[in-house]
Formats: sequence, structure tokens, C-alpha cells
Amino acid sequence: MKKIIAPIYGILITCLVFTYCSSDKTDINTIKVDIDNFQDISLFDIFSKIEIIPLETNDISLIKNITKLISFDDKFFILDYSKGEILIFNSKGNFLTKISDKGEGPNQYFNISDFDIDHTENILILLSPVSGSIYEYDIDGNFKKQYKLPQIKSAYNRLKYLNKDTIVFWTFDESNRIKFYSKSQNANFKESYPEKNNILNNFTPFIFPYDNYLCRASDNTIYEITNNGEITEKYRWDFMSLNNNIKTIEKFKTIPSGELGSYTNRILNSELTNYVFALHGGGSKYLYTQLWRKNKRINVFYDKVNNLQYVFDKTSEDARFYPLVWNNKYVIGFYSEESGSIEDTLPDAILDIRAIKVKENLTEYANPILIKYYFTEES
Repeated sequence: MKKIIAPIYGILITCLVFTYCSSDKTDINTIKVDIDNFQDISLFDIFSKIEIIPLETNDISLIKNITKLISFDDKFFILDYSKGEILIFNSKGNFLTKISDKGEGPNQYFNISDFDIDHTENILILLSPVSGSIYEYDIDGNFKKQYKLPQIKSAYNRLKYLNKDTIVFWTFDESNRIKFYSKSQNANFKESYPEKNNILNNFTPFIFPYDNYLCRASDNTIYEITNNGEITEKYRWDFMSLNNNIKTIEKFKTIPSGELGSYTNRILNSELTNYVFALHGGGSKYLYTQLWRKNKRINVFYDKVNNLQYVFDKTSEDARFYPLVWNNKYVIGFYSEESGSIEDTLPDAILDIRAIKVKENLTEYANPILIKYYFTEES
């Protein structure tokens, strides 16, 4: 089975501690959680059913790492950063086509660090930071156009489509990490988010985790980005006595990112910090985060509707949970050999007969497996 997502310390993200202060702090929702109080949680306390979606494997659809996945228009769009490709599969996992225009010729890109979809025009927006350019393709992977972005200090890194005219960029400019870009004006009309280097932020691959939210791995607060270029505090995780001390966080500003490797195991094992954020997610019913603590991935679900919390490293069925994409109806997760055996993520106890048969036919040389977790609906 191929690797599905790059190692947390190997992804090209130099993510830094957040120092921006929002003026809107009065309405923020604070969620208090005892992250050491694990519960006996069944996967079916949260989800109603599980669907396994193997991605078709052939000579031109091979995936080395899934850096990002977007589900749109009954298709999966997958960025493989290491290969500089966007691969497109249908909802059943059948390979359709791919964008593989890496090169130095006309309409070719040097690399792709991120992509998103303009839902109003059904356009794929690819970011190539080396050339400081956007490449647009239609939803079937056909090239449309390329245009240069405004020159900035340092380089563009990640992007998020906000509306028909606006893209927000996360950059390596420490004086203002966020740039709001107008397509019609071909200009950055606003910038904000000063942030100095902090190696803890290397532990999450997703700066824009879901919807229009922004997160930092060293920060308990989740921020919302509005269409008019405002950044506000949306909600905050409060782990009470286990919250990381600000002095603990600050000291990692003096450690160069190049030295992350020597600190990784100690951070993941909570020797230097109590925890570090790996993932965030959410929808109409749940807010979610996944932490690294004491060398475990701890899942925290907060049920906003019923004011319930679920804290676990694995479910009562011995299933671990590795989500990628969130919406109000389901979560798309994955299985990766890096996470252990397939039984650690997909034990028979959470699968129906059809899914068990699919699992039995998987081979070690196949592309990654996507897992669709359907939320339990309110009665």
C-alpha cells in the first residue's frame, strides 16, 4: 500500500507561531476538554456506516503521497506534491485523468505547493510558488490560463479560494503571512498576520483545515477568514491545566526549522510540550481536533448540538481515525502503512460484508485507500 500523506516533518511547510491579535474576542466559543480522560467510544457513536474506496492503480495513476484531497462534483482531486501532479478519480475510485505539466516550457509549472477549486466557475486553481504564478484548469484537467501573482517578500505557500474574485494566500513573509488577492485587479488588496518562526507549527500539514478556517499547530484558537479580508477568532480549545504555557511555546522561536528532526520524538512524546495540534475539522454538528500527546494521536470530537465530548486514541473496535476532508454529511479519511497495519484503521468490526471483501482484495502495491465515514443523522 502506498503512502498517503507526507510525514509531518517532511512536508514543505515552514509554519510559524501566530502573533496576530483579533479585536473580536467576546463571542468566541471556548471548548473545555480533559484530553487525558479517554472514553470507551464506538465508531458508531459518531458515524452510521463506513465505505472503503480503493483508488485505481495503473501505470499513470500511481500516487507517491497524497498531500491534499478535495472532493467535488462526484470526483476526488488529489495533489501529489512529490510528483507535481493533480490526479482525478471518480467517486468510486476509478482513475479519470491527471494534470502533469511539470517542466520549463510554455504553460508548464516548476512545482505545485497547493490547489483549490473555484466553485463558481468550476476551475482548478494551482499555485506554483517558484514562478509566483497561478495555473487554471477546467474540472476535467484541461489547461485554461496562467497568470503571475504580485511580487512579494519571500514566497507564496498555500491558498484558499474565498469567492469569485478573492483568493487568500499563506506566505513565507513573516511581516504579514496572509495576503488577500483580487483576481480582477491582479493585486493583493490587504495583508495581515505577522508571525515569527516556531518549529511546532511544522506538525500540521493543513493551514486552511476546512471551510474558511485558519489554524496553527501551536495555537489553541481557530480563526475564521471572511470574504472581506477580516480574520477573527472563531473558537478555542481549552485543555485546562494541560494547556501549553506561553513560555514553552515562545522558546521554540529560537530553534531553527532545520533542527526539527532532533526535537521531533521529544515533542511527540510530550517531553517538551504537553501536546501539539496535528489536525482540525468540523461541520454543522461537530468540531474536531487531533493532538499529538505522549506519542499518541488523540481524537477530540465536540458535539455542538448535544454538548457532548468524545476523547479517544482508538475506538472500542480498535480502529484509529485519520481524517482528510470534512463536510456536514461525511468525513473522508485514509489508510496508510505509516499508521500501522490495515487492521489498526479498518478492523472487520467496523465494516459490512461488502467492505470486508474489498479489504481482502487489496494488495501492498495498490494506491492508497480512502475511507468515507457517514455521520449519524439526528432522529
